[in-house]
Amino acid sequence: MAISHGMNIDAVETVGRNLQQKYSSTIEQLMGEMEAMVNETSSSWVGPDAEKFRSWWPQKRSALKAISADLHGFGQSALNNASAQRTASGG
Repeated sequence: MAISHGMNIDAVETVGRNLQQKYSSTIEQLMGEMEAMVNETSSSWVGPDAEKFRSWWPQKRSALKAISADLHGFGQSALNNASAQRTASGG
């Protein structure tokens, strides 16, 4: 439904849920898979370059964790706004 102003509450709630459940959660799942892959290199790659490579993972993991948390919060913002609109519109 096209609107000239205001909010399609159901659509905004869908956006919020997708940001939290689909995208934020997907990043969390991928982080686990990437961590396993990085850890697997210790049986196939040794030496200073290998250690340097593996030492980068905590920083990358932290960046991904921050992105996941930001997307979750972004989704919560959409849900909060939709909830406020639903209350203001009388249910």
